Amino acid sequence: MYYVYCDDFTLLDTRLENYTIFNPRLELELNKTGSFTFTIYPDHVNYNRIIKMKSIVKVYQDTLLVFQGRVLNTEEGFYNEMQVTCEGELAFFIDSIIRPYGSEVEPWVGTPKEYLTKLINEHNEQVDLYKRFKVGTVNVPSGNETGNITRSDSEYKTAWDLINEKLVSALGGYLWVRHEADGTYIDYLEDINILATQKIEFGKNLMDIIKTTKGEDAYSAIIPLGAVVDENPRITIASVNDGVDWLANTEAVAAYGHIFKTVIWDDVTEPSNLLTKAQAYISNQVGLTTSIQLTAADLAGIEEVNSFMLGRKVKVRDSHHNFNEIEPEFLIKKISIDLLNPASNTLVVNDTFETFTQSTTTAEKVQGQVVEKVGKIEKEVQGYVTTDSMREAINEAKTELIEQNSSSIIQTSTDITTQVAQDYYLKDDADKLVASINTQFEQTDNEFEFRFNEFIQDLDAVQSGADAKFSEINKYIRFVDGDILLGEDGNILTLRIQNDRISFMEDGVEVAYFSNRKLFVLDGEFINSLKLGNFAFIPRSNGNLSFKKV
Repeated sequence: MYYVYCDDFTLLDTRLENYTIFNPRLELELNKTGSFTFTIYPDHVNYNRIIKMKSIVKVYQDTLLVFQGRVLNTEEGFYNEMQVTCEGELAFFIDSIIRPYGSEVEPWVGTPKEYLTKLINEHNEQVDLYKRFKVGTVNVPSGNETGNITRSDSEYKTAWDLINEKLVSALGGYLWVRHEADGTYIDYLEDINILATQKIEFGKNLMDIIKTTKGEDAYSAIIPLGAVVDENPRITIASVNDGVDWLANTEAVAAYGHIFKTVIWDDVTEPSNLLTKAQAYISNQVGLTTSIQLTAADLAGIEEVNSFMLGRKVKVRDSHHNFNEIEPEFLIKKISIDLLNPASNTLVVNDTFETFTQSTTTAEKVQGQVVEKVGKIEKEVQGYVTTDSMREAINEAKTELIEQNSSSIIQTSTDITTQVAQDYYLKDDADKLVASINTQFEQTDNEFEFRFNEFIQDLDAVQSGADAKFSEINKYIRFVDGDILLGEDGNILTLRIQNDRISFMEDGVEVAYFSNRKLFVLDGEFINSLKLGNFAFIPRSNGNLSFKKV
């Protein structure tokens, strides 16, 4: 169960009716500040306690602190609902400026831990107490035999920029915030070796898999550059590499051709050492980068396992998507958490695969079979479309569509959701959704909801690539504690049916109701006449009003 606090005042506690926020979502990523967003309404008891750039928001999973940060932005809507965006506490490093230090001739010299300590000390001198950090464990190697790194910078940069540029980007590793009784620590770790108790398994909690291979950063040859010595140009490997200042990976050249990039080692002063580093680099770092994104349901409430967490390694049991190992371990580098619906959590894991060739995997075959070609829109499409508005929109289209049918059943410890959907996309661009219709049933221990959703876009605009107008209808019927609620998203009017009362609600407030054979209305207006038994108020043609027997 998740709890949210703002400066020690409760924002979310699902056990208490007055402490509810809407759409609370965490977006966490290693070496990023992370964010937490939610919507809060004016009837919340702590609505007015949220102060931009000042309030500290904490998110707990049971007793474990999973996010801490400050309120960055707030946006108020038509009904005074406030959308709140928070940034994680690593963003505190943005608030301090590090003065220029060192030079290419006389750089700063020290270990990675000493450099991180330098940055944090200068940061702490400039910020408030609650923004300060202590240096924790640092085990990221310097990459050379001395154990030292050389650094310099002539600009006024934030501590956050320098931590990323001079440490994380240059040396790798992961920043990790750790809260202890005596303060907040920053660990800088070469690897994180914590294995999650929960697995991701095909046919059990693996909901989706997307494998993405990018070639933007691919290269096959490098020009290695060393330090600047005595104001001369940077050292190269030409003097120890037969007069050639570059190295190539023959396998990568055969696959991609010659694609060059420069790689700089500021701390290397000998050409022979530079050549050794370059040879190791070109043999290990070349290739296309492949990331695997998994969508998995969180089974922590059903089984005796912990929830998915950032910085944990998770075993994946899936023989259907060509994993090389029986149960490979993937580091959770990015996670999106819906605090009220863990089944929708999305994990991004292990985005550092390097490959020279691409083969058609089972995953790619599955993706290729997700959609079916329906052909040109003709009369037979009428059988697939269930609403007049969708049928009319599709019949007017002069294009070919792709139809995708799907159904799913998601079960967690708190709810069961069943959904049946039918989507239509442009044939030549499967990312462009033209129309969609779906029904969804959700059941919890005290509530049952039926929801109908319809989405239609302007097909001509979609085809031309212009901004397309769209219409969206989301209607629902809910059964809550024996009551029936009927409504439509975006409409402030709802109908509530109880055992002894039928209520008309406007923006959550009861404005009229039937009970005990009587109608009670907050305010009344009759357009034509009002009849009371055998008598009635009837307007005259001259504008006057008559009260007479009828």
